[in-house]
Amino acid sequence: MSAVLRWRRAGLWLLLVALGVGALAAIAIATTPPGGAMDPEGVQAPGAAALVAVLEQNGVDVQVSTSIEDVSGALRSSDAGTSLVVANTTNLGTAAAATLRQESVAVDRLVVLSPSTDQLRALGVTATALPIGANVQVESRCQTDTVDEGDSLLGIDTRYESSSEAAGAQVCFPLTLASQDGDEGEGAHGAGLLELPSTSAHAPVTVVGSTAGFSNGTIRDEDNAAIALRLLGGSPRLLWYQPDVGDLAGSASDDGESGGLLPAWLAPALALLATSLIVLALVRGRRLGRLVREPLPVVVRAVETTESRGRLYRRAQDRPRAAAVLRIATLDRLRSRLGLRRADSLETVARAVAAASGRPVSEVLALVAGPEPTDDAALVRLAQDLSDLEEKAHRT
Repeated sequence: MSAVLRWRRAGLWLLLVALGVGALAAIAIATTPPGGAMDPEGVQAPGAAALVAVLEQNGVDVQVSTSIEDVSGALRSSDAGTSLVVANTTNLGTAAAATLRQESVAVDRLVVLSPSTDQLRALGVTATALPIGANVQVESRCQTDTVDEGDSLLGIDTRYESSSEAAGAQVCFPLTLASQDGDEGEGAHGAGLLELPSTSAHAPVTVVGSTAGFSNGTIRDEDNAAIALRLLGGSPRLLWYQPDVGDLAGSASDDGESGGLLPAWLAPALALLATSLIVLALVRGRRLGRLVREPLPVVVRAVETTESRGRLYRRAQDRPRAAAVLRIATLDRLRSRLGLRRADSLETVARAVAAASGRPVSEVLALVAGPEPTDDAALVRLAQDLSDLEEKAHRT
């Protein structure tokens, strides 16, 4: 019995610990700030406060949004002359990216830093993202509105290969591959920057395979600052979109299937599992099982228990309680002796006892329901009188 209870208690404790850990994890996720990388208010090396300050000094009105709902509202209420940058794509779900593509058709330029292939597809860009695994320095080898020939960008971590469907796409910062004869094949490993003209489906899009390159730690290196100012400072207003974890929820790909980090069936499965565990704990917790006899270490005689209780009553000077215990025990024995029911009234019992003992009914009632004793001598007399009454009733 004790071993079973110990196992049940251990199981309940494990369940409580698991629920507590899950609650702490949910709280930690919900209270985590929206990513330190390229945080517009971050002053540490991964943040982007320096870039935002320079943009504002050059007359650019920088507005920060952390959810796709805020971005959509800001774009609907904005006038002409607005650029949009997704500075940290870690929390950008494909559903949020698809919404962003629809809402940003009228902006001057959409700049996205280090997006994945799925995010590019949701944004309407037919290109493949291939992480490099390191931050490298690459020369531009192109001339565009935002990049000059010979510009050097430090911090490229992702390369992009555009498909033949991306008509009019212009590549910069190509990652070269040396051939066997010593020549370099430009663009053989993709490029660090893609510029796509506007279409009916999306605004002009610039994809940059670098997040760290525009952060506080590296913005002053090489030509990073100049490239960042040309990309983000071309319009009077810049909408800085820093997605939080809420924009990961409900991600869906273009074919309608779940495209988020977690499968769609996980949440219902976890809810069903949690409900099952709670029901199991309630059911098992109410079942005590059959009684199991255990040998006692000592044998205690009944008279010792009675005497010990009497000494406790005497020490507490609780004469009314002691008298009540004596009277109740006497009445129970008299009912059993005379064949009476426990539901019978006290007057009925007193009449039966009076008839059996030969004493008046009033005297019997005074003994079994009379006044409480005021001292120890009165309590002793009451005990003796109850014992005499019981003996006389038993002789009949």
